[in-house]
Amino acid sequence: MLNRLRPLIVAVCLFITAGVLVGSALAQTTAATVGAKIDAARASLSQVEKSLANQDLSDAALLGLRNDLDPVTQSIQDALSELTPRLDEIKTRLDQLGPKPAAGATPEAQGVTTERDDQQKRFNDIDAQVKRGRLLLVQTEQVGNSIVNRRRATFRQALFQLSSSILNPRLWISAVSELPRDAQAARFVIGEWLDNAAAQLRGSNGWIMAGLVAAIALGYAIAKMLANRILSRTPTIQEPSRLAKALAAIWVAVVTAVVPIVATILLIEVARAFNIVTPRTEPVAQVIFEAVRRIAITAGIVRGLLAPSNSDWRLLDLTDETVERLARLAIAVAVIVSGLKVIEAFNDLVAANVRVSVLLRAVVAVIVGVLMVRALYGVAPPPDPADDCFGPPIVPTRDWYAIWRTCAWAVIAIILGASLIGYIALATFFVDQLIWVTFVGAAAYLLYIVAEDGLASAFQPQAAVGRAIMNSIGLKGDGLLQLSVVLRGLASVILWVVVALLILAPWGIESDDMLGSVRAAFFGFQVGDLTISLATVFSALLLFIVGFLITRAVQNWLEGSLLPHTHLDLGLRASIRTSVGYVGMLLSLGVALAHVGIGLDKLAIVAGALSIGIGFGLQSIVNNFVSGLILLWERAVRVGDWIVVGDEQGYVRRINVRSTEIETFDRATMIVPNSNMVSGVVKNWVRSDRVGRIKIPVVVTMAADPDHVREVLLGCVKGQEMVLATPQPSVVFASMENVLRFELVCFVSDVEKSAKVRSDLNFKILRCLRDAKIEMNAPAPAPIVVKVSN
Repeated sequence: MLNRLRPLIVAVCLFITAGVLVGSALAQTTAATVGAKIDAARASLSQVEKSLANQDLSDAALLGLRNDLDPVTQSIQDALSELTPRLDEIKTRLDQLGPKPAAGATPEAQGVTTERDDQQKRFNDIDAQVKRGRLLLVQTEQVGNSIVNRRRATFRQALFQLSSSILNPRLWISAVSELPRDAQAARFVIGEWLDNAAAQLRGSNGWIMAGLVAAIALGYAIAKMLANRILSRTPTIQEPSRLAKALAAIWVAVVTAVVPIVATILLIEVARAFNIVTPRTEPVAQVIFEAVRRIAITAGIVRGLLAPSNSDWRLLDLTDETVERLARLAIAVAVIVSGLKVIEAFNDLVAANVRVSVLLRAVVAVIVGVLMVRALYGVAPPPDPADDCFGPPIVPTRDWYAIWRTCAWAVIAIILGASLIGYIALATFFVDQLIWVTFVGAAAYLLYIVAEDGLASAFQPQAAVGRAIMNSIGLKGDGLLQLSVVLRGLASVILWVVVALLILAPWGIESDDMLGSVRAAFFGFQVGDLTISLATVFSALLLFIVGFLITRAVQNWLEGSLLPHTHLDLGLRASIRTSVGYVGMLLSLGVALAHVGIGLDKLAIVAGALSIGIGFGLQSIVNNFVSGLILLWERAVRVGDWIVVGDEQGYVRRINVRSTEIETFDRATMIVPNSNMVSGVVKNWVRSDRVGRIKIPVVVTMAADPDHVREVLLGCVKGQEMVLATPQPSVVFASMENVLRFELVCFVSDVEKSAKVRSDLNFKILRCLRDAKIEMNAPAPAPIVVKVSN
C-alpha cells in the first residue's frame, strides 16, 4: 500500500515545493516592482524640487508643479499599501519563532534558526523599502506645503500691490499720453486681422461663412422664440409651492443662458474653421466667449431667481421696485466687467501701456461701486411711524436680507476705498468675486430648495417614492420621515461644503490644501518640546469654533428635525441633546489641543492645576456639573416633569451645566443648582407614571344618612371621563364629631388634569347634595378664649 502511495506523496511534495518557490519568486518580483515604483517617485520628486528652486515661477507654473505631486503621492501610497501587509505578516512569523536563544541556553533546531534568518532578511528588506516610502511621503508633503506657501505669497503680493490712485492726476496724464501710440498699435492689429479675414473669405469661402452665420442667426432667433414660450410660467397657479418656484427658476435660468452661449460657441467655431481666429487673436476670442457666458448666466439668474415679470413665481420676498433695481444692477455689472475683460485682452494683444489697463480697472471698479450704491440705497423700507406706539418690534426669525445688505455695503466700501487709495488689483478682485459669489450663491440657494423640499415631498408616506420605500424595506411613517430628515441634512452639508470650496477657490484655497491653509508664516516660540505660534493658536481657536458651531447645528437638527419624529419623551430628548453637546465640546477641545500639540501627557499638568483650583474655589461648580451629568443619565428628573422643590413647584424646562430651570405655575423661572436637585428632597409627580390621586373632603350635618351620602358622592364620580375605573373611586368616612366628615378619593390618568377634575367634581357634588336635600355644615369655629385679668 505504501509503495502505491509513494508516487502520490512525491508529487504532492514537489507541488508544495514548487508553490513555495513560485511564491518566493513572486515576492521577490513584487519587491522589485515596488522598489521601482519608489525609485520612479523619487526621480519625479527630485524634478519638482529642481523646478521649484526657480524663484520667478508664476501661479500657473506653481499650480502645475502642485498637480505633478499628486501622481507621486499616489504611487508612494500604492507601494506602501502593498508592502505594509507583507511586513506585518513577516513580523507575525518572527514573533511566532521567538528571539534567538541566549548564550548558554539550550540550542534550537537548525531548521528554526535557518527559517528565522530567512524571515529576518526578508523583514529587513521590506522594512527598508517601507522606510524609504514613508520618507518620500513626508518629503512630498513638505514640498507640497512649500508650493502652497509660495502660491499664497504670490497671491498676496499681486492682490495688495499698491499702484496709483484713481484721483492721482499723474495716472490720467500718463494714460492719456500713451493713447496715440496704443491707438496706432490697435489700428495696425485690426488692419492685419481684417486683411487676414479678407484673404480667408475670398471666393466661395465668404458665401459659405455668410450662409453659416445667417443660419446661426436664424437658429438663434427661433431658439429664442421657443425659449420665450417654454419659459412662460403657468399663470393659472396663483400660489405655487416653493419647490415649484425653484424648479421653474432653474429651468428659466438654464434656457435663458444656454441659447446665447451655444450661438457664441458656433460663431467662434465657424471663425476658427475659416482661420479668421488666428493663434494671435485666440485669447481675445476666448475672452469674448467668457464675456457672453457671464452676461448670459447673469440674465438667466435674474429671470429665474428674481422673476421680474411674475411676482407670484418669485422666490425672494422682494417688491417689484427692489427687483427692478437689482436686475438692472446685475446686468449692468456683468456688461461692464465683461467689456473690461475684452478690452484688457485686446490691450494685451496690442501691447498697450500698463497705465491704461490700471486706469480702466480703477474706472470700472468705481463705476460698479457707484451702481451698487444707487441700486442698494433705499432697498430697505423705512419703518412705519404709526407703529411707534406699539413699542419695539419682535422679529421671530433672523433678518437675512439685513445681513446681505450689510455685506453688500461692506463690499462697496472696500471697492471704492481700494480704488481711491491705490489698491486697484484689490478692487478689481472684489468686483470679480462679487459676480462669482452671486453666481454660486444663486445656484446654491436654488439647489438647496430643490434638495430640501424635493426630498421632503418625495419621502412623504403618500408619495410614490415614500410608498415604494415603505413597501420594500418595511419602514413606517415615522421612520420614513426620519430618513427624509437625515438625507436632507446630509444633502445640505454636502451642498454647503461644495459652496464654501467654490467661494474660497479664487482666494487660493483649494480642496487639496484646505487643511494646510490654517497654517501661517509667523515665527513661533519653543516651550519645552512644544512649539507655539500665533498662527497655531489662531487656527486651534478657529477649529474649536468650527467644532462648536457644528455641535450646535447638530443639536438644533436633533431638537428641531429628528427627535420630534421619534417616540421618545421630552426628558430623553433633552438628555440626548445635552449629551451630544458635551461630546461635541469635548471633541472640539481635543481637536484644538491636538492641533496645538498638547497631548495627554501635557494635559496631566493642566489637570493637576485644575485640581488645585477645584480644591480652593471651583468645588461647587464641579459639584453642580457632576450633578447635572447624574440628572441626565439617571433621569430621576426629566425635562417636562412636574416637580416640587421646597415651597415651589413647576415644570422642568431645561437642565444646564450648572443649574436646572423650573417654570412655576405663575410663569416665573426658578433657577435651582444641580447639586440641590441631587442631594435634596424633590417630589416628582410624573416620575413613574402620570396617574394622580384626588381627595375631596365633604362635611355634612349629623342628621344626614352616611350610606346615602356615600351613594351620592360615588354617583358624582360616574360620568367623569378623566377618572379611572381602576383603582375604583371610594368614599372614606373620616370622622363624626359635631359633623360627619367624608373624603371622596379617586384617581385620574393625568395628574396635570387633577385640578380641572377636582373643580368639576366640586361643582357636581354641591349640586347633587342640594338635590338630595343633604345639608352641608362647616366645621365648628374654634372657641374664643377671653382672658380676664384682675
